[in-house]
Amino acid sequence: MIRMVPFNRRESMENGRETLERVRDFLADRSCNPIGRVSGALFPFRVDVIDNESSYEIFAELPGFTKEQVTVSYDDDTDYLHIKAERPDPEIEVKYVYRERQTGKFERVFEIDDIDEEQVAVSYENGVLHVVLPKAGGKNQKVFDIQ
Repeated sequence: MIRMVPFNRRESMENGRETLERVRDFLADRSCNPIGRVSGALFPFRVDVIDNESSYEIFAELPGFTKEQVTVSYDDDTDYLHIKAERPDPEIEVKYVYRERQTGKFERVFEIDDIDEEQVAVSYENGVLHVVLPKAGGKNQKVFDIQ
């Protein structure tokens, strides 16, 4: 079974406060389509999850990131798959007229049980991360190389 974890329950209250601040900022700065803006603040990148007979497949949209800025890891003790991406702030001072692209750390967490972590395949092409998680069993934590 695979489930999206909307909030990482192990994170501190500080991270929860940051999420609420992002929601507030989205609502205050952009009056058009506030529902879409809130979902963008809560879920910093979009994913599709497919449940095949023998595996799960996750497609995550991460445009503008290099594969070195993206990390995929699975902790078998908690059954959590973490997809993390980080876009640093520009090192030079810039006066923005309008800014929509966010910088910082972005993460999505999924609860997935019973996968064969030795057979996991992770690739990144044209801004789309593709993770194939074959169904099976085991207990470890592993960070995967992106192809």
